[in-house]
Amino acid sequence: MNRPASGIALLTALAAALALGGCAAVQPEASYVAEVTPADAAVLASDMADLIGRRLPAASSTLTPEPPPASQAGNALTPALRSALAEAGFALAEPRTQTIPGAHSLRYLVTPLDGGLLVRLEIDRSAASRWYERSGAGTLQPGSPFTVQESAG
Repeated sequence: MNRPASGIALLTALAAALALGGCAAVQPEASYVAEVTPADAAVLASDMADLIGRRLPAASSTLTPEPPPASQAGNALTPALRSALAEAGFALAEPRTQTIPGAHSLRYLVTPLDGGLLVRLEIDRSAASRWYERSGAGTLQPGSPFTVQESAG
C-alpha cells in the first residue's frame, strides 16, 4: 500500500540517520549493511546509483566504495551497488589499493528501521539519507525523499 510517510516516521528516520554515525564509530571508514534480501538489494542499489548519478557526472567520475567489514562480506547489496554504479557509467576504484586523483569516496550504511530500511550515503563529505518502507505486498519502496546534508568546506 502506498502511503505518505508521517511526520513521526520522518523524524524517526532523521534520528536514526544521525545515530548511524555511531555504527561507523567502530570502523569509521567502513560501510555497514544490515541483512537485506537480493530483491531489496536491487531496489536499493538502483535508487542509490540514481542519486549518485544526480550528484556527480558518471562519465567523468571515479568512485571508491568502502566495503563493509569482513563479517558482512556476503551481503547482497555490495555487489548489486557496484554493478548499478558501473552500469550508470561510473569508474570504480578499490579502496586502499588504488589511489586515483580526484576519486570520490563512497560509504553506505543500511540498517533496519520501523519495518523498513534506512539508507545513508556518504560521498566525500556530503551525506544523503532515505527511509524505505514495505508496501502491502512486502516490497521495498521509498518512504521519504532523500535528505541531503552538504559539507561545509
